[in-house]
Amino acid sequence: MKHVRKLMAVGLAIIFLIALVIGTGVILSVRNVNVTFKEYSGKYTEEDYAATRRNFDTLKGSGLLFIGDADVYGKVTNTDVLAVESYEKKFPCTINIVLRERIETFTYKTDEGYSVYDELGKLIRTVKDAENEPLNSVDDCPNVLLMCEENEIEQLAAICAAFRENFGTLRRLVKSVETVVFPGLQYIDITLHSGFVISVHNWKTSGAQKIKRAYEKYNDPTLSEYAKISGSITV
Repeated sequence: MKHVRKLMAVGLAIIFLIALVIGTGVILSVRNVNVTFKEYSGKYTEEDYAATRRNFDTLKGSGLLFIGDADVYGKVTNTDVLAVESYEKKFPCTINIVLRERIETFTYKTDEGYSVYDELGKLIRTVKDAENEPLNSVDDCPNVLLMCEENEIEQLAAICAAFRENFGTLRRLVKSVETVVFPGLQYIDITLHSGFVISVHNWKTSGAQKIKRAYEKYNDPTLSEYAKISGSITV
């Protein structure tokens, strides 16, 4: 009898756990998928957005606890155009997703041709056997040319984001960004289309703050228009 009671107790415990898991799964299943879309150019996005939005809706009914990065990021139809910026699970039954249009921003020279990156320094596409730098696919104007180690691209993209925030634009002003390394000295040269150069030293530790200082100096009334064409600032 003791063994029978023990088996019954174990059986009841297992049944209880199964019921608990099933109940939790039902209670914490996704019912709402809210998508915020950050759109910039409006080109090549309407159809891709609609398809991706339908894919996100397939998350409904899934267990909120078990949804991971692959489940969300894998729903993007055209990753050359769109990307998931972030997502948040709101218990008990909602997932909020921020979807963004990728902005073609940077070009990087490789041994095989060129690589094109978005504003966050994430690869969009590669152009092999290209003799000339590829133009932006949206407006047919040059992207910002990055001259650096490949593992520094995302860091330079962050510096360029600080430049855009302070100067109000990036590609219209900046022609190239180059890392320069000498013994005991590291800096970047931001070359504008006008020929003006902004040199930022120790850019990996305090680059964003120094970009702000460069902007203040660049807009100093005492700096002549001629200096803005032929001069330079070192921060």
